[in-house]
Amino acid sequence: MAQDPLTPSTNRAAPEAVRGVWRSALHWAPVWIPALLLAQILLLGLWPALARRNVLDALAPQVNERFQATQAEYDSLQMQEQAWRDPMFLARYRRSLNQGR
Repeated sequence: MAQDPLTPSTNRAAPEAVRGVWRSALHWAPVWIPALLLAQILLLGLWPALARRNVLDALAPQVNERFQATQAEYDSLQMQEQAWRDPMFLARYRRSLNQGR
C-alpha cells in the first residue's frame, strides 16, 4: 500500500527544516541586523548626502558673491537710513535744495 504524502512521517521533515532555518537566522541576527541597518544608512542616507554636499560646494562661490553684493547694498541703505534720521543732515539737505533756486 502506498503511503500518503501528508502522513506524519513525511510531514516532520519540512517543519524541522523550516525550524532549522529560523534557528540559524535568529542565531546570526546580531550580525545581519546591523549589516542591514548599515546598508540602509549608506544607501538612503550617506551617499545622497555626499552627492548633495558636492552640488552645494559647487554653488558656494555664487552664493558668497551674491551675499557680498547684498551685504554691500544693505550697508549702503543702512547708512542712508541713519542719515535721514539725523536732524543736522536734514537741515543741510533742505538748505542745499533752497540754494539751488
